[in-house]
Amino acid sequence: MLDRVRNAASRAVYGPLERVYRQVEATQLSRGATLSAIPYYNKRGGGLGTITYGEWCHAIGIFQAMIFQNLPKRPIRMLDVGCGVGRVYLAAKAHLTDDDTYLGIDVGRAFIDICRRQYGDDPNVSFLHTEASNAYYAKETGGGPKAWPMKDASHNLITAVSVWTHLREEDWRFYLKEVGRVLQPGGRAILTFFILDELYRPDLKGPKHSRFYPQPENKWIFDASAGSDNWRYPSWADVPEAAIAVDEAAFEPAVEASGLKVVQYLPGSWKDQPGFFFQDVVVFERA
Repeated sequence: MLDRVRNAASRAVYGPLERVYRQVEATQLSRGATLSAIPYYNKRGGGLGTITYGEWCHAIGIFQAMIFQNLPKRPIRMLDVGCGVGRVYLAAKAHLTDDDTYLGIDVGRAFIDICRRQYGDDPNVSFLHTEASNAYYAKETGGGPKAWPMKDASHNLITAVSVWTHLREEDWRFYLKEVGRVLQPGGRAILTFFILDELYRPDLKGPKHSRFYPQPENKWIFDASAGSDNWRYPSWADVPEAAIAVDEAAFEPAVEASGLKVVQYLPGSWKDQPGFFFQDVVVFERA
């Protein structure tokens, strides 16, 4: 309860200050054309949400580089799963030409509405609300996982930042197979989540703040079962879907069953070591 009060107070102060800061900062930008399109913080649930402007810039830069490294042959047919309010879209924007297309999908209808208002001027860019059940992001939607409304092999680049992080085993496996179904042969998918491999050392995580992220190290100990032995979540979470990690022993056969192969693995700094991103980043290719 105290944390909620603190967060509400922080947002009440941060919103107006952020608007002033960004108006002044815009006169100094020289190498960040897409940053001006970041939506402003909105206390009603739009814009930055709980992610600061600085983190937006950080994520846009990282995934702009990742997309550049994994660009398919044109025309690009990009699918951004869990597009939220557009972080990865802004990372991709600089790479898209008039012949390319971008489709962002999300279970949050409010997120899709924000994206359509903020970025809807480009005729090759579209955003789609998809029905799916998730105890963290879509509590009101019932039923199990649902197939995406896209044809087989219809996209050659797929991105998903912190989506599989919120999926239990059934959904985790199902939607990874959806990636394999929708991705063209040779196409690539860039996904982020938590993998419990040999670099994950919960015995070394203490109460002190990590030098790699501004949180206690033991915040990221996955010590409770998310309904199955190989999918776990931190016991502090209200629902498992708040943050779920997959054991490496289950990860590898799930990838094989999806028709994908791993072409790059970049461990995250949540493992209390230098990392490419906070979560683990995995690049898949359709076999």
